[in-house]
Amino acid sequence: MRKTIHSSLLTGLAVTSIGLPLIFGGFAEKASAEQSAVSMSNLAYSSSIQAPVIKPSWSFPVIPIDRNQYSEQAVAVAENGKVFAIDSNHRLVALEGSSGRKLWQYGDQLTPVLIHSNGTIYGMTQNGSIYAVTESGKKVWTTSLGFTKAGNIYRIGSTVYITQSEQTAAVDAASGKLKWKISEDKDSYHGLNDLMETDGVLIRNYNVQGSLTFEQINAYDAKTGKKLWESFRNSFPLAVKDGVVYSLANTFMMDDDPVNRKVTISQYDLKTGESKGDRQYRWTEAENKDGTFQSGGIYGSAFLYGKDLYVFQGKALASYDFWNYKPDSKPARKWSQEGYDQLIPLYSIHEGRIFYQDFSQGGLTAMKLASGQFIHYGGDNPIIQADVFGKGVYVGQSDGVFHGYDLMTLKPVFTVNTGSRSFGPTLKSGGMIFIQSGNRLLAVKLPASLK
Repeated sequence: MRKTIHSSLLTGLAVTSIGLPLIFGGFAEKASAEQSAVSMSNLAYSSSIQAPVIKPSWSFPVIPIDRNQYSEQAVAVAENGKVFAIDSNHRLVALEGSSGRKLWQYGDQLTPVLIHSNGTIYGMTQNGSIYAVTESGKKVWTTSLGFTKAGNIYRIGSTVYITQSEQTAAVDAASGKLKWKISEDKDSYHGLNDLMETDGVLIRNYNVQGSLTFEQINAYDAKTGKKLWESFRNSFPLAVKDGVVYSLANTFMMDDDPVNRKVTISQYDLKTGESKGDRQYRWTEAENKDGTFQSGGIYGSAFLYGKDLYVFQGKALASYDFWNYKPDSKPARKWSQEGYDQLIPLYSIHEGRIFYQDFSQGGLTAMKLASGQFIHYGGDNPIIQADVFGKGVYVGQSDGVFHGYDLMTLKPVFTVNTGSRSFGPTLKSGGMIFIQSGNRLLAVKLPASLK
């Protein structure tokens, strides 16, 4: 039986006919309207959300969200009570978070790829240059890279890294001097969105195409960009400790035993890529009678949170003490996932809750680790964007309505009518949230319960 505190959803399917009596020559003849082949009533989103409708404190025109061109689009970033955004004229503007007052503007022909780090904003121009601007609007430097479709910027220590699919560049954060720029094979590599640097080694992940396409991690010398090693069928590291890289291995079509299941963690030397052996976390399942084999997601993936490794084992979620590994050890804790086969793990824990995307309902679902109870942060329309900050859950729906919920009680706290069906990630700074919706940035002062 499912443990849940959200309202049950009902989808009804019915085939109906309607008859009305007509009188012909003293006889009553029953005439039927044309009968539909299928009639469906979808009540999944019929219950309305009851919450005060509030107006934004201010709004500001920004460039429209285009996920097709910029999958990790950052129309704006919010830090220290300010918002830095790319406006509708492709300029960087700084806005006072509480009032929306424009503080300054910089440049033109800028793209929606930017970050804030150590009091500096780093962003990209349409001609492929990276720029650095202080919080006060002073230009620090600009460097041409030729990355006209850059996807991400990262600041790690004294280096700014820029990625564009299979390409990577490293720039000195203080001076803007290009340290190095590399490219993998564009015909087989497609860059993903994770990157880390540790002990002088940069690790980045890609999708790499062979007979099948799988994730691969590459390790580079952080000073020169020289490739040190690569590992196909391995995910971005769970952790790096004492010179060892721990990475989840993809064994699809290599180890598809439907009954005796396992998750394999590969171990590599950080500097050389030399294998240091594998860890295996095992469980058993009843074989599917239809002969299908389910892999990945809740059917065989894992993530590390502190010292605990969470392993998704189909009908169960298990946790292990990662740093005290013993072969064939039993889990420290276990929770039922029975009946929740449409969940997609988000590999995140917050306030004692582990989060999932609910594929069947299009919403955000969480499980309380203390009790194993599943809870659903739904709405009255499909969810486009969901973000969690502190004690608040913020949800943008396909009808353009935005809801704020109390994380702990599920109670809807406020509603905003944005007028747009597209949403980017919600931002938060201080007692304000900033909604990226269509071509507007909307500022909302949070109720006291969500601050």
